[in-house]
Amino acid sequence: MDSASAPLVISSLQNPTIKSAVRLRDARGRRKASEFLIDGNAEIARAIAAGYEVSVVFVEAGEKLPAELQRSAAPFQSVTRAVLEKLSYGERGAAPVAVARTPALPLSQLKLSPASWVLVLDRTEKPGNLGACLRTSAASGVDAVILTDPVCEVFNPNTIRSSRGAVFTLPMAIASVEELLDFAQTLGLKMWAARVDGSSSLWDCDFTGGCAVIFGSESQGLGDDWRQEQVHAFQIPMSARMDSLNVSISTAVTLYEAVRQRRP
Repeated sequence: MDSASAPLVISSLQNPTIKSAVRLRDARGRRKASEFLIDGNAEIARAIAAGYEVSVVFVEAGEKLPAELQRSAAPFQSVTRAVLEKLSYGERGAAPVAVARTPALPLSQLKLSPASWVLVLDRTEKPGNLGACLRTSAASGVDAVILTDPVCEVFNPNTIRSSRGAVFTLPMAIASVEELLDFAQTLGLKMWAARVDGSSSLWDCDFTGGCAVIFGSESQGLGDDWRQEQVHAFQIPMSARMDSLNVSISTAVTLYEAVRQRRP
């Protein structure tokens, strides 16, 4: 940041702008303000590139803006290292921190076709698992991720960090189970649900056409509301020594089987 054009440096933790931002570290504060924090150069750059509404980016006074952010039109605010460390999550140190508006994520905003490939995560509880699933989804090339009745926040700082910013690059929506079932039926997507008691093996699933692949919560799996005629249950083969995998691992194994099948 050019010193001649740099704004006033904020050095007080009692500054109203800083206090408002710090409150966004708390889930209640995020819900009340409909805003959240983004930590790190790459994550902020991905959010801005994806069209997220960023109201301010806090950067350490005297430090040159990273290349990822130099071309951004987002407003920047210089702060002291102590202030930035107070704003930062985990071990990010003096990395930039941005304030962004929490978007609505309705199903209606998704642009999908009968050939689309969708990941559905039902009642996901842990932000780290959600972030890992989003990172794998972005890497494998799914067309969208739909969260049904999520327990954890989509824009929890741990979700953002563990997704490596993929949460900003993926088309996403939040819906109820009933809304999702109607949506998939309207599009004609075949629905595959992972269950420990699934009657089919993962290796027998056909992911070559339009489909939705569904995974349940870490503690309960998928509820009875998913036991519908249109939903085909499958299980991931494993030895008798273990009956389940972490949801992020199950998602990765299944999505890459779909990648293998869907290769040109």
